[in-house]
Amino acid sequence: MKDSLRLVVVVTAVCLISALLVSIAHEVTLEPIARAAERQKLDAILGVQPEGASDPVSNAVQVVGMPGTDGTTVYYATDKGYAFEMLAPNGYAGSIELMLGFTKDGRFWSYRVLSHTETPGLGAHVAGSFLDNVKDRAIAETTWKTTKDGGDIVPITSATISSRAICDAIARGVEVYNAIQKQEAR
Repeated sequence: MKDSLRLVVVVTAVCLISALLVSIAHEVTLEPIARAAERQKLDAILGVQPEGASDPVSNAVQVVGMPGTDGTTVYYATDKGYAFEMLAPNGYAGSIELMLGFTKDGRFWSYRVLSHTETPGLGAHVAGSFLDNVKDRAIAETTWKTTKDGGDIVPITSATISSRAICDAIARGVEVYNAIQKQEAR
């Protein structure tokens, strides 16, 4: 009985000390993690803008009828264009989170993949080589669909679903861009 009580006390003490240490580590790392996430977001915003873009200023725009949202999109304006996050929910292995960049003169400039679960070696190319298929295109002159769907964009071989997801996200991004243009014209 005495040994059992001692075991309970020791295990309880170890658990309390462990919980305290995890709590302290969480508090100590909370701010650096937040700063790193903010820096990563700023890098993504500037990464989808033409070279030399100014630091972004956050704004919001209402986009009527934007599926899957309440209609409010936060966008970041630079001296060269706009950037905002867009979710492609229909990727092959799940959602693809993107940062899209548009220029003020009506061009889709670039995108950055913020997160994805696409297949390594195939669908993961949406984070790299597929960008060349869509980068720096006039939004008014491009049909944002893959060639297999009657559009202008050549899909990644064996990763058509991922390619379609990116094209769909860019097409919805064009709606946001148009709403931003209307808001800024007022």
